Amino acid sequence: MSTDHPDEATPLDGTVFRANAWCGEDAASGLSGDGAVAWAMQKVIGSPQYLLAAVAAPQINPHDWSDPHVGWGVVLPDRDGLLNGERDTGADAPAAIRKLIAARGNAPVFRYRADIAKDGRLQRYFGHGKTASVRVGGSYGTDDKSVPRYLLIVGSPAQIPWKFQYRLQCNAFVGRLDLDDAGLERYVDALLNDWPGASRHADTPVLWAVDHGHPDITYLMRKVVAEKLHASFVGGGFDAQLLTDARGRAADLRDALAKHCPAFVLTSSHGATFPLDDPAAMKAQLGLPVDLDHTVLDIEALTKAWNPTGAIWYAHACCSAGADKPSTFQGMVDAGSSLGRMLAAVAECGPCTAPLPRALLGGERPLGAFVGHIEPTFDWTLRDPVTGQVMTNAMIVDTFYSALHSGPRTPIAMAMDGFYDAVAGLLLDHIDAVADFQNHEDGAETRAMRAKLMAMDRLSMVVLGDPTVRVAD
Repeated sequence: MSTDHPDEATPLDGTVFRANAWCGEDAASGLSGDGAVAWAMQKVIGSPQYLLAAVAAPQINPHDWSDPHVGWGVVLPDRDGLLNGERDTGADAPAAIRKLIAARGNAPVFRYRADIAKDGRLQRYFGHGKTASVRVGGSYGTDDKSVPRYLLIVGSPAQIPWKFQYRLQCNAFVGRLDLDDAGLERYVDALLNDWPGASRHADTPVLWAVDHGHPDITYLMRKVVAEKLHASFVGGGFDAQLLTDARGRAADLRDALAKHCPAFVLTSSHGATFPLDDPAAMKAQLGLPVDLDHTVLDIEALTKAWNPTGAIWYAHACCSAGADKPSTFQGMVDAGSSLGRMLAAVAECGPCTAPLPRALLGGERPLGAFVGHIEPTFDWTLRDPVTGQVMTNAMIVDTFYSALHSGPRTPIAMAMDGFYDAVAGLLLDHIDAVADFQNHEDGAETRAMRAKLMAMDRLSMVVLGDPTVRVAD
């Protein structure tokens, strides 16, 4: 997002929003819409007091999911017609998930129900016919009155909404598997057998940063995401590869992955969000990285060239993890702009997981975990428009270098926990700005927009795969 007068009194009128989405002929951008102020004043998700509780949530030996005071569990959709003894054991779950539950000590099974989800609660059933509605973050562990710190959502976002995953990950270490039965079998077998056939190396991370030049958002993404993280890797003694400028083509990424066999991959680029008039065709390539020549990454060519088994991939691109309906950003920009039309078209794909993580996690050589965004990200979320301060040190470096690679190997969803910590402060900023707007204070609408965009950017970055996956030693 950009504006000609970046100061606290700047009105939203005339603000240009830029997103990391490629619409087929141009990158998505648009002026703030008539509903921008109303959008900025709406609360983010759920009840703020419950989200803010994440800051004070206790952590007991959090690296070890097998500790009963920490725990690992599964979240399944609740279904009618199940008998006592079926809901609590996950008897309706795919065979691979039942095998995973058994292998992890008959792990507790929880159920998503829309009527209690807004309060951050899950339903727990017990074989003797009793039930309990338990709040995530109240008490951690595997006993009957607690919720495990590590939670694996199993199901599509149409079954268990993305917004509920946003809510859960404020208080727990959360991942999701949205795969067909064959993909689940491959993934779970690889997970339980410690990624057999893996060739990944922790000391050779690969970072691929497409840069179309200023003012395109990819220029900013390269500077404050890829280059910041690359500098941390190099300073830590890693043989990190940064592919950018003329090496920003899909073939360069494939070659580097095949040569260096990284345990960690970062890509920053536009995500494919076209054709705007064909939801089925868009959904088939939604969020795929778009290279320097505006060519969409070929998944089949990628998996032929590279063995992704057990690796972790972070894709900083629009819709890299999936899409939602309605769009979180509906009403924020002019509906007739490329950004407004893109948001409407992506929403027509419905709640879904993007094709790249589905293909990699459920493939013959399963990826360990994929981290990406639902919908787009904006340049205000990378650099503060008022102060010019880069916002990615804690966001990117602390998560993907310090937590994943420095010291003890942290499980991916636990590494993301620090990333979500900032949501509490952003929600307080948003609440204050809304109050100031109601008191007619200058610049309040801009501060509300900034705080809400940043909070939603954090919340809509999700982990796909089991939350306990770590970078290889």
